[in-house]
Amino acid sequence: MARLKLSFSGIITAVLILVASVSHAKDEEMLALANASGCFICHLVAPVSTDDLPLAPSYQEIAIRYKKDTDVFNRLLDRVMHGTVYQDQAWSGKVGMRFMPPNVNISRDTAAVLVNWILNLDIDPALAKRLLHHDRMLTLSTVSGCTICHRMDPVTELRVVPLAPSFREIAARYENRANSPHKLLDSVENGTQDNQKVWHNVNMQFMPPNVALKKEDATDLVHWILSLDTKGIPTYVEPPAGKQ
Repeated sequence: MARLKLSFSGIITAVLILVASVSHAKDEEMLALANASGCFICHLVAPVSTDDLPLAPSYQEIAIRYKKDTDVFNRLLDRVMHGTVYQDQAWSGKVGMRFMPPNVNISRDTAAVLVNWILNLDIDPALAKRLLHHDRMLTLSTVSGCTICHRMDPVTELRVVPLAPSFREIAARYENRANSPHKLLDSVENGTQDNQKVWHNVNMQFMPPNVALKKEDATDLVHWILSLDTKGIPTYVEPPAGKQ
């Protein structure tokens, strides 16, 4: 009986870990979609303590305000698609923008997926902190020009050769390898023109130096990339010395 209870407890723990992993992966997918759609120009995932008014309400604040409103989905979807210039300003005095502009470059299906995710966003503080950091790193990687060459996920189309490895491929290659943060930071700051080419499945021969990127920002980006879920991408195994 004790063994049965232990096994059942182990199953429950495994299920909870699986559910949390799937949830986190979904959150990261939605954050990437929101980032690509331009949402983070104005919105954040969670409110930040500051004396300045935010441009727009955070996703958490939206989720909390409309948690018990069963008819809000279509109203918010309409706001996302068409803006709020001719509507009542629900956040007047709490945000810096007078109205939300229409999103002319986002499809209705994409907007619907994002609105549904926001309305069902978990308000757990630990999740909020993680999402806020992920949000900041996504934005930093975009404004720093990283996403001009890198994607979050590997290219799956066999006929497409990516410019550079995806962030998740980098995480898988350098996972648990000694000196990885220092080595990647050097590549980000100084480029890889004088280094041996290690990514033979990409188009670029070398990575150019990022001369405009602050060292602290580069360090944050490197640690964030190394912490990403690799989603089953095979981990690179260092060959024995002399056999590279």
